[in-house]
Order: sequence, then C-alpha cells, then structure tokens
Amino acid sequence: MTRAGDVFTLHDGETVTVRVAAADSGGELLEVDAEWAPIPTKPPVHLHPSQDERFEVREGELSVHMHGTTHVLRAGDSLDVPRGTAHKMWNSGEVPTRASWQVRPALRTEDFFRTVHELRAAGRHGKGGMLTPLGAAVVLREFSEEFRMALPGAVQGPAFGLLAGLARLRGYPRPAPAA
Repeated sequence: MTRAGDVFTLHDGETVTVRVAAADSGGELLEVDAEWAPIPTKPPVHLHPSQDERFEVREGELSVHMHGTTHVLRAGDSLDVPRGTAHKMWNSGEVPTRASWQVRPALRTEDFFRTVHELRAAGRHGKGGMLTPLGAAVVLREFSEEFRMALPGAVQGPAFGLLAGLARLRGYPRPAPAA
C-alpha cells in the first residue's frame, strides 16, 4: 500500500514523493511533490482519459505543451490539465523544478508509478531512464485508464498488446495487482 513519503523515480529526470495517498482521500485525490531535473530528455505526448491534473510550480521552470501551445510555468504559476487532454511537460530551465501535482480521481496512479519505478530498478529502461518500448507496452496496457499515448486507439491497443506479449516472453513481469 502506498503511503505519504513513498518516493518513485519515473525517469532519470523525474521523481515524485507522495504527499496524499489515494487511501487517505478515499480515492478522490493523489497528491505528490514532483521534481524534474534539467535534462534534455522529454516525455512523450500522452493523456489521462479518466483523470484531471493540477500543477502548482514552487521552484524552477516547467514547460507544458498542450493545445498546440507551449506554456512556461514559473514559481507561483499553476495549470490545470483536464482529462483527455494530450500534453507533455519538462523542465525547460537550468535548475531543478519542484511542483505540487494533484491527480483526481487517483484511480491506480500509485500502482502505475510503482510499476514504472520497479521496471527501471530492474534495468528495463533506455535513454534518459525512460522505459524500453517493451516495458512501456506492459505498463500502458495495464494502466490504460491512467495513462495513454496520444495515438489513435485503433493503433494503440493492438500495438501495445503485441509488444506486451513479446515483453512477457522476454521476462518482463506483469504489474502487481492493485492493493
């Protein structure tokens, strides 16, 4: 079970520390302190089909690309990302960026974070600490309500299904069931 204070590394430049666990809010909220390092690796464009996000920057500079525009957030700025909105974000400054990140409802986001963290710890990552395509397929197939690539569903489902099957054949573990 996830508790306040648990730390998950999502890629070489992004770490989250749980402030409010889903269990502490009846599943309504997951709140983390997020830190992005100033590295050149940027995450892919993605969306959260069933969740809304809110970011409040405390230090540094966070760039968020959505709706065809890049927004640069600085200390004191906040941004809401409504469910289903394709976006990506990264540290565009020269010092670490720290922000509060809320996800509503929490769904299985903690399990998603834990799975990514564990796959990375097992060496299943590539450039910039991002998951390998096989690792990403395992995660994206399991956590499709929490995280999806900004690809058409007709492409995403079959492609990730095939890659996830190949990942299992190559020894990638299945994500742990929800606690």
